[in-house]
Amino acid sequence: MRVISEDKINEIRNSADIVSIISDYIPLKMQGRNYFGICPFHDDHTPSMSVSKERQLFKCFVCNKGGNVFTFVKDYENISYIEAVKKVADRIGIPLQIEGLKKENTKFKLEYEIMEYATKIFQNNLSSKEGIKAKEYLEKRGITEKIIKDFKIGLAIKNNNYLYEVLTKKNYDVNLLDELGLITKDGLSGYDKFQNRIMIPITDLDGHIVGYTGRIFNNEDSAKYINTKETKIYKKGNIIFNYYNAKNYIKSEKSVILVEGNMDAIRVSSSGINNVLALMGTSITKEQISILKNLRVPVILMLDNDNAGALATMNVGNELEKENVVVKVVRLTGAKDPDEYILKYGVDKFKDTINNSINYFDFKLQYLKENKNLNNTEELVNYIKSVLKLLDKEDNLTKEITLKKLSNEYDIDYETLKKEVQFKEEKKEIPKEIFKIKKPQNKYDECVEVILYYMMSDSKYMKIFNKQLGFLKNSIERELVTEIEYYIEKHHKINLADFLTYIEEYDNLREFVNNICGRVNIDTLDENDFLNYLKVIDNILKNDNMQEVRAKIVHTTNEEEQFNNLKKQIEIKKKIINIKEV
Repeated sequence: MRVISEDKINEIRNSADIVSIISDYIPLKMQGRNYFGICPFHDDHTPSMSVSKERQLFKCFVCNKGGNVFTFVKDYENISYIEAVKKVADRIGIPLQIEGLKKENTKFKLEYEIMEYATKIFQNNLSSKEGIKAKEYLEKRGITEKIIKDFKIGLAIKNNNYLYEVLTKKNYDVNLLDELGLITKDGLSGYDKFQNRIMIPITDLDGHIVGYTGRIFNNEDSAKYINTKETKIYKKGNIIFNYYNAKNYIKSEKSVILVEGNMDAIRVSSSGINNVLALMGTSITKEQISILKNLRVPVILMLDNDNAGALATMNVGNELEKENVVVKVVRLTGAKDPDEYILKYGVDKFKDTINNSINYFDFKLQYLKENKNLNNTEELVNYIKSVLKLLDKEDNLTKEITLKKLSNEYDIDYETLKKEVQFKEEKKEIPKEIFKIKKPQNKYDECVEVILYYMMSDSKYMKIFNKQLGFLKNSIERELVTEIEYYIEKHHKINLADFLTYIEEYDNLREFVNNICGRVNIDTLDENDFLNYLKVIDNILKNDNMQEVRAKIVHTTNEEEQFNNLKKQIEIKKKIINIKEV
């Protein structure tokens, strides 16, 4: 059932300009009647996405992705259709209140409730007498009251069972508290897992608190950080710190800064740079890569300024590049991490480092030079070989420029270098995953898709269809015709952009219609062309009918039965003659 009425969705769709909306996500350039841009739904290198201002539709001619403005926002943002409608409405200034837009995950309702309650306890601790020293430490680190409030920073006090006692008095089960990593169970009772630590809540992608990072503040413990153990709601590899708070800023800034630690992300965000996430370590998982890839923006790696941070930048950058994520790099100098850099040099200088980020390939060249004496012939040769090996995966232009730089910088003959690198004829490769939409199986399927496309685009073609043909052989095709007819009867007109909204709630038809829109490439509807397609279908259906009739004759093999059914056979043959004459 629709959360928003069809009329309201149509009002929003008709008020929104698809060119303007899509331009917020990707650059578009007008060519002829339409606009073109780099398709964000596959590894595109030349503008293959067309956006029609006239028809309010988009389509990629390579991966066959297409639809109206809501389809684009839904797929680009990786959100639901209704959330996409809300985003478009907000963008064009149409008030839209949707009750229950986000379906709450009730499976872990109790677990989320406990974590929220524990967070409030930690926050209260920070404001109590026990929290004075912790508060002083945070103030010295430049963590203001606003930052504390925004990130719900708290304190686990130096007491073995304070949190345990408060939570069990609320009748929360000891076993569940242990499972969530808040306490360590000891027989029938337990003791607090986090003690004498600054507590930084960790949220999942939907904003639920699922774990904590506990940081020392008075050097009474050798472990600087302690994180919540893996639990049923906290899977470290599935989470990137600050994602829920930062995701909308990332979209508007069209980039994401990826740092190493929680405190780095907090410092950067509290400085007014909100498009920042933290890995909470130096490695990256395939789930985290998927999260970053779905953001569809360049990732600026800003990991710690040490050898481990440089190695992590290489490793994380490689993994992101494998998934066609655009990677840039900032290596801070004069400070070990973004937190220290901002405190030492200020926000403006920090912003300059972001603006001067280098591409990942240039970083790799710099990394290969580190700790090498390039005045030593052997080390220089090893460095050159490493660069040449690196060039194998690069495009011809990058190879050309890099070889010329090496030639000039180290006085090596360009042709000598060029012989070591294979220049290939570059062909645009289309990733396998974009071939999800199967091509029509035969001439009938191909023609029917065009006919249905016409009928979804203009009501007059529905009338012509009913008059000239009126029948299609497959049930899903007939079902779609029925819905088109109903839509026209209800609205007295039809256009494809609005009909896509109407069909969104029909699970069995939505994919069928989306496939048609992705495959049919027609900018201008022509009535003569439509009539020709109808004739092709008509002939195919007649031929199928003749084959079916002939099959009935062939299967009547018994002579006696043939004699007894002679009259029936004659009638069948007459049908064949009539079909041929039509």
